[in-house]
Amino acid sequence: MERTDFERQINALIPRPDPETTAELFEFGQELGETAECYGVRALLTSLQFIARNFDRQTLQGAYEIIQHGFAALPGEMIAAAVYLQNGCTPQHAAEMAETGMLMCFHQPDSANESSPLALCTVIENGTSREFHTLHFGGFDPETTLRAAQEYAQIHRSSVAGALLFLTTDMEIKLGGGYKKILVSGEPDMTKALSAIFRRCPAVAAHLTFDVDRGQAEVEYNPLWLELRQKQEPEQGGMQLTV
Repeated sequence: MERTDFERQINALIPRPDPETTAELFEFGQELGETAECYGVRALLTSLQFIARNFDRQTLQGAYEIIQHGFAALPGEMIAAAVYLQNGCTPQHAAEMAETGMLMCFHQPDSANESSPLALCTVIENGTSREFHTLHFGGFDPETTLRAAQEYAQIHRSSVAGALLFLTTDMEIKLGGGYKKILVSGEPDMTKALSAIFRRCPAVAAHLTFDVDRGQAEVEYNPLWLELRQKQEPEQGGMQLTV
């Protein structure tokens, strides 16, 4: 992407663009592009465009300004930062979080127009509830996921909740799991932040409940996410709604 095109799109997107900040972002994107194409200038722009569609204008401005505070966020880290910014976090604090690695391994959008795959997940087993989140909403069927976890737990005499923690979008149990792991555990702060903005913006698609005790998986959609998805429907590909 040429510098002039990047500047033009940033100026049209950001509420209060700053020439120096835009220049820093472009240079950062060029440096990233030399390391991996998926981290280049266009990826940074795509993340900002995704934020513009799924978060409020103040959050968008804050994500743009992170680089002003001594540490730039990668494209996926920018989305993670937006969740905290939507909750009142400052761009400076977001930069500090990026520097310490607290925003790593989050969702990086392939397209500005894609529906957000972020969702809350509650697992209920033996009357106990545990809260998680997922980066893959729309990439798996909740009912199928629960059945797969139940089958694994029965064979291996383990808890269903434990099986769910290692289940991937390929419906395979992997102890490491990697990026394809359905449930994100060990990040309670992000789960709480996503919970706080549910229904406040389209960024959090839904709240899934895997009720092991009742053998049911339920989906509560965010009305704002549904509204945005309907507007974007002609551009969508692959994501299926679960009733």
